[in-house]
Formats: sequence, C-alpha cells, structure tokens
Amino acid sequence: MSNRILAITGPTSGIGKSTVIELANDYDIIILLCRNIEKGEHLKTLLTEEHKNIQVEVIKCDLSDLANVMKAATQVLDHYPHIDCLINNAGVVSITRQKTIDGYELMFGTNYLGHFLLTHMLFESIMRSRDKQIIIVSSGAYKYAHIGHHNFNYPLRFNPIKSYSRSKLATLYFMQELYEQFHHCGLNVTAIHPGAVSTNLGKTKYNQKFGDFIYKIFDSMFVSPKEGAMSTIKVTKDKTLFNGAYVYEGKVTELENQGMNYYDRKRLIRETLEALQLDQFMYLSTDK
Repeated sequence: MSNRILAITGPTSGIGKSTVIELANDYDIIILLCRNIEKGEHLKTLLTEEHKNIQVEVIKCDLSDLANVMKAATQVLDHYPHIDCLINNAGVVSITRQKTIDGYELMFGTNYLGHFLLTHMLFESIMRSRDKQIIIVSSGAYKYAHIGHHNFNYPLRFNPIKSYSRSKLATLYFMQELYEQFHHCGLNVTAIHPGAVSTNLGKTKYNQKFGDFIYKIFDSMFVSPKEGAMSTIKVTKDKTLFNGAYVYEGKVTELENQGMNYYDRKRLIRETLEALQLDQFMYLSTDK
C-alpha cells in the first residue's frame, strides 16, 4: 500500500500546528509548507520525536510570492508521487495596506492567490491519490464583503476588514468551483470556518501591541488553536460527508447570499486565470 501523504500550509503555529500534531498518526509523510524554515524544522523535530515512523519534510513556501509558490510546488512534485490531502491553512491579516512582491494587496494575494496557484500546480498529484482531498480554511468574515471588480489592482483606499473578508470570500468561491468541476472525478473538497480562534493571526511586527490588546480584551470569546483545529481534523477523517460543504465548528452550515453568488464566482475564477496566466482551471493531463 502506498504512503499516505499530507501537505499543509501555515503549519508552524496556531490552528495549523495543532492540526498537524493531531493528524500525525494518520499519515506516513507530512510536508510542511511554511514561510519560516526555522519554525518548520522545530516542528519537524517535535513530530519525528513523537512518531518514530513518520517522514516529515520542510519546504519554504511564501504564499505572498508567486515565484516561491511555484518553486515549493515543484519541489513537492519532484519528490512525491501523489498528495492525499492538501490543507490550505495559512492566512494573514494586515491592518495596514501592504503589497505582495507581485503587486497584489497582501491579504488577497496570500490568502487566495497564493493558495490558488499552489493548488493548481499540485492538482494532478492530488487527483492521482486515493483520498483526493483539499481542505480550505476560510472564515465567516466572508459575510462582510462582496467580491467587487478590482481585486487584482492594488487598492488606492484600504479597509482591513473588507479586504480580509474579500480574500476569504474568494476562497469560498474557489472551493465551490473545485467541487462543481471535479466532484464527479472523486475530488473531496471542503471549506471550513474554525470559529474565533486565539492565534497569532493579524499580529505582525507593525501592530504587535495593538494585536495583543485586542486578544486580551476578547480572550474569553476565543477558543484555543487545538479546539479550532477540530473542524479541519473532523473533515479530514470523514471527507465524503463534508464534500462541497462549508463547515463551521464541525457542522455543515448554509452560506449567506454573497457566499453563493454564481456570477461573481465565475468572474473571479476567469480573472484569476488571466492574472496568473493559466490556460485552464486546475491542471489535468487527461480529460476530467
């Protein structure tokens, strides 16, 4: 029997770290796609000391840099015959207007575009596997934005709540498009909202004091990263039950209207393909 292989972005802290630790018994190989290699190596040591038979690889993957995303995906493809489960877990929040190396607004470029390109490059490898599973960590923040018409232009005006919400709405549309086009080929894809989780999300070197202040005020409302990871873990273990669904705190939840706008979704996917200079939505060398 072939090895079960998990690949996950953002695995070194918060929900991602808790997810990896909880799933380590279920996979033979874990690929840590992380921006901070030092933290990735520390997590690798932790996992291999606890699980003697597991193989862990650390690959640098900065989702805000599309060239680096391509390099990371190529490394995965060069060394592994398939990916059973890809968890698009990483996320960034910024309260200031920032630009990716490719010229996109940071949250849209990282949370959505980087993951889109990574999934595109790994897609055939995922479809070659037994499980054929993709999990997208989204957010209930999608409710506070519409997708709009200028996502691929660096914004002249910036609202951090709307920008973050828009990036997460885009990830929901991404999940829906994956399900619509490939569920009949055996793909299992789910978007999850883990709830209000106490992590380092949103706390950067530019707003550390502000971030600490906000988390202190609302600490009683947050669940722990381990509790927040349970949605991802639950979906991973029962992929067919949650296929094509939006899952909130472990339960299938109906999306509000802007989360299901067919025409906005199709336009977003079309514009994404144009921006990334891709000929088709997800790559398969054979007919779907």
